[in-house]
Amino acid sequence: MIVLLILLILSNKNLETEKMESVEHSALARKVQELTVLYEISQLLVSTPDPKEALNPVLNILHSKMGMQRGTITLLDPETQELNIEVAHGLTGQERQRGHYQIGEGITGKVVETGEPVIVPHVGKEPLFLNRTGARKDIGKDNISFICVPIRIGSFTYGALSADRLFSEEISFEEDLRLLTIIASNVAQAIRISRMMAEEKNRLRPILFGTAIAVALHG
Repeated sequence: MIVLLILLILSNKNLETEKMESVEHSALARKVQELTVLYEISQLLVSTPDPKEALNPVLNILHSKMGMQRGTITLLDPETQELNIEVAHGLTGQERQRGHYQIGEGITGKVVETGEPVIVPHVGKEPLFLNRTGARKDIGKDNISFICVPIRIGSFTYGALSADRLFSEEISFEEDLRLLTIIASNVAQAIRISRMMAEEKNRLRPILFGTAIAVALHG
């Protein structure tokens, strides 16, 4: 009887050790995966001539490497002050075109208005979740989680980065939130550079046009 008790105690200790090792291995694997994703995205953003052209590939990486579904980057139009889905993964062209929001409207509008991220564990239970695109109408919404973070530099918010997750007790929303926040910061820098490039082109266009005319007249 004593021998059996000792064997049982040893067996439980072995199981606990194996469980701890498994948890540590999963955490390490997650860190490596995150670092890989951040490296690939940063390289993509700095190597693309127009950083805005890299936005769609950024969402593709989030899908392929992190399993995030229906990722979107929604940007604020400086002139109309409306939010429009700029790029999306997992949405049809028609669904993407339906992605228009006012500042403060729905989850995305609230994130842009407040500059604070939002996590929705179950979109089917969140009244602010509008599903404006209609991309989730045939999906069990109770199984979908939604994470939305601001794309901002300092106090200025350019838009929002969002993605779906299939709900699971094993998923750490805090880890996903941290990762998306870092990526959103990189995207904000890319958008800022892209807009600065566009402004510079617009500034130089009349100068170059005038120079071309002068050369033609006096050439």
